[in-house]
Amino acid sequence: MRKIKLIAASVIFCALAITAKAQVVVKAWNDYTAQGWREILLEFDIQNGWHIFAPYEQEFGQPLIIDWHLPDNTEILETSYSRPKRFDMSGFIYDGYEHKAFYKTTIKNDGVWQNMNIDLSWQVCADDECLPQKTNLLILPQKSPEFAEKIKEAESSFAGTMSDSLNLWKAVMMAFLAGLILNLMPCVLPVLGIKILSCLKAAPKQRINEAFFYTSGVILSMLGLAALLRCLRVINPHLGWGFQMQSPWFIGGMLVLFIILTMLAFETINLHSKWLNKISALQFKDCRINAFASGLLAVLIASPCTAPFMGAAIGYAITAPSYVYFPVFFSLGFGYALPFALLTLFPKFMQKVMPRPGKWMRTLKMILGIPLLFTCLWLGWLLFSQLGVKINSSHMNWQEYSAAKVEQALADRQPIFIDFTADWCITCLVNKKTSLYSQTMNDLSQDKGILLLKADMTTANPEASKGLKKYHRAGVPLYVYYDGKSDDFVLLPPILTPQILQEYIK
Repeated sequence: MRKIKLIAASVIFCALAITAKAQVVVKAWNDYTAQGWREILLEFDIQNGWHIFAPYEQEFGQPLIIDWHLPDNTEILETSYSRPKRFDMSGFIYDGYEHKAFYKTTIKNDGVWQNMNIDLSWQVCADDECLPQKTNLLILPQKSPEFAEKIKEAESSFAGTMSDSLNLWKAVMMAFLAGLILNLMPCVLPVLGIKILSCLKAAPKQRINEAFFYTSGVILSMLGLAALLRCLRVINPHLGWGFQMQSPWFIGGMLVLFIILTMLAFETINLHSKWLNKISALQFKDCRINAFASGLLAVLIASPCTAPFMGAAIGYAITAPSYVYFPVFFSLGFGYALPFALLTLFPKFMQKVMPRPGKWMRTLKMILGIPLLFTCLWLGWLLFSQLGVKINSSHMNWQEYSAAKVEQALADRQPIFIDFTADWCITCLVNKKTSLYSQTMNDLSQDKGILLLKADMTTANPEASKGLKKYHRAGVPLYVYYDGKSDDFVLLPPILTPQILQEYIK
């Protein structure tokens, strides 16, 4: 690759990076928000038919790198960038820009605005040649008269893109809310209900222990899962949330565990087995160990699926530095454990809505065992599915997902619907039954000629994992829709109804 020298010049609002063969003009515009924050918009004018890479790591090429030299007491609040296009250079596929691209940053400063320096570096490519380039911008704290006009042009290119507007605090709050919602998962709710019933007769001190050890089990499990995921992503960067559910050995172990829980719920554990009797005693006698083990179990059974807010939070965490993992996963665990801890510590609320302890508790426990029984059936079906026994219950023409199919459909201006799913995701299965395989979806797909793509992550699927990463998500379900009119896309909610499908697929 040929080396070239750059001619760089810094001015108030723009800088030019020019070579004899490739030219990229970078201009900077800035203004102030109503909160006193500073918005900076970078415009990349890419000339002579060259391309530059998108501002994130890819398997090929040097990404656009923007290095901010910020004054003291300055914080970057959010960034957004134009939606990249897909390029193919001699078989190497990459995301990048041609002609024009924008990058916007919002900066908060508690003091007086000062000059700012920005170092930029990128790689321009065309045909079979790539050239490295770099430049420096000097931005003075003065408003740009053209900012309002330019921001309108830029925001039209942001439509349907993945914004980096999440920061650590937002991700932590979203993880907390997702943790609360996880308690409503079909596998978790009956186990939680049985646990609450077992604590109604407990003494105050015992309830405190129950709340503490259950919360500790949940949070330590989440932190352990974060550490394990971080280590495994060094080996395989495409791993995401729910990765353990891709292992038949893990599913088999979960099946055995849920069979035992179901037997305990139906009180059919009175077998002549010392091992089962010990498990029974652990379940009902030692409240502290039982609570801690229940916290571990609760994380295991909730890990397959993503709740609302969870996909964005986990997706942000696993693509961020290591220190971001643990606050996000801690917040997820705390939100997940909080409802049970509060109900255990403040039983008066339960006493108001529930009758006094009695025979009804045994009846309710058996009723709660019914979802556990169905969970056993689901895990058994899932195990067969992972071992190669697949049943397609849909009459619709769902095709296997690939990035090449998406690119071809975009080139043909054909609408696309992508279902990132897995058999171990209960939310995914419910969405299929109620919405994705419904007559409504069938009519929409036929009327609009939608290409239906299924990215199945029941077992390890590198192609689907790369697709998740493209949309900045870490787990399933994820639903992506392209209307065929442009390269823009929308992400649908994780819980679907036919009405939601009609709203988004117009």
